[in-house]
Amino acid sequence: MRAQSSLVVVDNSSSNEVALKVAAVARRTGVSVRTLHYYEEIGLLSPSGRTASGHRLYTRREIQRLQQIRSLQHLGMGLSEISECFEKGRIDAKGVVRDHLERVRKEMGALGRLESLLNNILTLLDGDEHDDGSTTETFLKTVETMTMLDKYFTQEQQKQLHDHQASGTETVTPVVQDLQKALDSGVPPGSPEARTLIQRWTEALEEVTGGDQAMVESIHRMLHEEEQARESHGISDALFAYMGQVMAGEEHA
Repeated sequence: MRAQSSLVVVDNSSSNEVALKVAAVARRTGVSVRTLHYYEEIGLLSPSGRTASGHRLYTRREIQRLQQIRSLQHLGMGLSEISECFEKGRIDAKGVVRDHLERVRKEMGALGRLESLLNNILTLLDGDEHDDGSTTETFLKTVETMTMLDKYFTQEQQKQLHDHQASGTETVTPVVQDLQKALDSGVPPGSPEARTLIQRWTEALEEVTGGDQAMVESIHRMLHEEEQARESHGISDALFAYMGQVMAGEEHA
């Protein structure tokens, strides 16, 4: 059989123009046939015409527009934005660049946080000189903890928490233990004893955070949302609910 040519001469009355079939356009541009069909479906890029057998044809004008679409996509523009620009016949170049720059900055920030997380994990793993079979478990727990902290605290805040970890543990742990004893003993949430304990809890958090109320609020939010955080501090669900009742009583006292 004779192979069909991917080139077609289109008669535009004034001049003959060479057009490519969709498969040839896909090969030359790296854009899949499926994508080209989709662009046509949404009205973003339509072929100049069709052959007698129904094959789509693309001239230099359509291929140039396809290149423009790909360039704008590379800058982070969505197809709906690109379509709107073509409809208006103009592009807000400064706006496009500013938006893309903002996206790049956010991505760089995320990569920076990931780099810091990986460095912290590596430091901890370097300190584990004994491979007793628990390395994997330790690694996974470390990743979970650091990922959780990254969700609620900035790198600077995490450093502050790390710097106060020893003193914080000495201060926070006894308070949690005393609160658990109060719960087990049936001390009413609205009693002076319970309020005194919750005051000690507040003071302990202020010591750990250096009095940063935003960090204190982040700790409370983390404890509320993350079971892992409560478990690591020895706070059961029942105890956390009890602490909430005491705090609510404090607010309405």
